Amino acid sequence: MEVLIVTYSNDDQGIDHVTEALQRKGTNVYRFNTNYYPTQIQLASHYINNTEQVKIISEDVTHDLAKFDAVWYRRIRIGQEIPDDMGEEYKVPAIEESKNTFQGTLASWGIGKFVLDSVADIRRADNKQLQLKVANRLGLRIPATLVTNSAEEVKAFARKYPAVISKMQYSFHIYDENDEVYQVFTQKWQPGELEDISGLEYSPMIFQEYVEKEFEFRVVIIGDQIFCGKIPSQNSEEGKSDWRKDGDNLIDDIEPYELPASIKLKLLHFMDYFGLNYGAIDLIKTPEGKFVFLEINPVGEFSWLDQAFKLQISEAIANVLMGRARRRNSPLNLY
Repeated sequence: MEVLIVTYSNDDQGIDHVTEALQRKGTNVYRFNTNYYPTQIQLASHYINNTEQVKIISEDVTHDLAKFDAVWYRRIRIGQEIPDDMGEEYKVPAIEESKNTFQGTLASWGIGKFVLDSVADIRRADNKQLQLKVANRLGLRIPATLVTNSAEEVKAFARKYPAVISKMQYSFHIYDENDEVYQVFTQKWQPGELEDISGLEYSPMIFQEYVEKEFEFRVVIIGDQIFCGKIPSQNSEEGKSDWRKDGDNLIDDIEPYELPASIKLKLLHFMDYFGLNYGAIDLIKTPEGKFVFLEINPVGEFSWLDQAFKLQISEAIANVLMGRARRRNSPLNLY
């Protein structure tokens, strides 16, 4: 069996662990580091006389995409190696053309093949508003939520609750005028602190009631396997509103946790709705023992949680890629 992993050269060690698991099970693996496309890797797609051939050409080695049985679509960083002196007027369209070519190649190849997960399914599941609506309809608790660029709507919303939080929908990093990168964490606010939020009109944000926590959870689901890690965020003053602020210290204290059967079933139904084979879900457990759904990241990180499970997550990903565990959305054979 042959598996193609779509990622980039600086992705975390989770990729290596999955690769090792696949190889131990007798699978050949090719790692497509997308940051080297199009500068060091070439694609060539031929559609002639009812036949298709797609070549990946790297360092004088050519791979025929037809030989791969499955693809793990992990991350893309296309165009990162294009030189800055190319000029923005040329660089931007070159990156867009490269992205569209790559996505088109993968979509065409994916007919009759297994992709974990398809770009279309990932993009649909990445919609935070749709996530909340689906979770709510499946019986999962969600925080009261407002998504807006209206300062007046935010002020009226905030007055209803003792405290609220703000967070970005998609961006986790911002850049200052010196191209320094800053992480944007979830921020807790008292109602009176949101009287002046000028600039919101240019960029909508998510606002939610602040939910008191006993614990936070990262839940990774692969196929039908559920791996839940309990994060003792309330033990950290810095990490109370967003455990990632103190992630380096809290990660060592994460331990496996068995979710109630009713919550697990609802989460699996959630995955079924979106047709996802992989997802990283964030939950809260309140001091009253209620579980609250926050969001899913369809390509979220797992390697730090995998350590708590002694690399069982990597094994589960390998098994789904090889067809040894349940797959959602198994492809329809059109031929």
